[in-house]
Amino acid sequence: MSYVFYFVVIFLLVLWVETPFLIPSNLLITRRDQGEELEQWLKTFNWNARVDSTLHSKLPTYKFYSGVLNILLELSRKLGGTYQESLIFLRESLQGDRQFEKKMKETIRGVYLQMLLMMFLTWIFIFSALMIVEIEISLMNLFLILIWQMIGGGVLPFILNYYRKKYFSEIGLLWKILFILKSLSKVPISRSEVFSHAGVQELKLIKQPSLLALVEKLKDSCHRTLKFGTSYEEDLRYLMEELRFVEKWHCELFEKRLMVIKLLLLSVFFLPSYLAFIFFLLEGLRPLL
Repeated sequence: MSYVFYFVVIFLLVLWVETPFLIPSNLLITRRDQGEELEQWLKTFNWNARVDSTLHSKLPTYKFYSGVLNILLELSRKLGGTYQESLIFLRESLQGDRQFEKKMKETIRGVYLQMLLMMFLTWIFIFSALMIVEIEISLMNLFLILIWQMIGGGVLPFILNYYRKKYFSEIGLLWKILFILKSLSKVPISRSEVFSHAGVQELKLIKQPSLLALVEKLKDSCHRTLKFGTSYEEDLRYLMEELRFVEKWHCELFEKRLMVIKLLLLSVFFLPSYLAFIFFLLEGLRPLL
């Protein structure tokens, strides 16, 4: 009977994750987010039919992309003209970013699912064992096991948030600067204004060792542009290719750290819960020996 219960629980968990249309309360499935809304906004936006007073209120907020678009819209209002090429470029970049986020969410969802399965199987074992041996175990002890497992699940979001900031926050800042520079490369304003809009001065905030070489190259390119009046577009193309490589490497590091975190959480919070129950069970058997 217990084996049937095991299979039913596992089947329901898989059904819960894989078929959100059957079970609408599925919280692990990624629903339409602001990134998708912003991409849809870019698809339907028309420069000629826009109403300036409603642009900012209708623009979805997603990472630094919304900031770049706000700058383009503001320049369009002041200087006139359209920036359709820049919007196409941003839309392509946004699609790549959304694919990356989808991959990360699927990986994190897999970790949560494994933790939930471990937790459910542990409690199925606990209830099955209690029915078989008919030994009284303090409800406080069972409550402590449950609390310990819940702490393990509650710690995960904070750890993930820490590593996401560590590996991707400064990459996001650098992407923002590069995207704005790319988008404004053909705008009829001075290069000093372009650099000011892009926030080139914020490069000093980037401390990630893997990004310092790119930062120095970008600073040098901007300096040569201001001093000699050269174009930075060719340098920008190579820098963006290098940054994509670095971002991919950071993604792989994040996935590896995630696997280590998963093993640590299972080892510290979930496996000890099982062992703790065995200990309490043996303690209950002691008076019978």
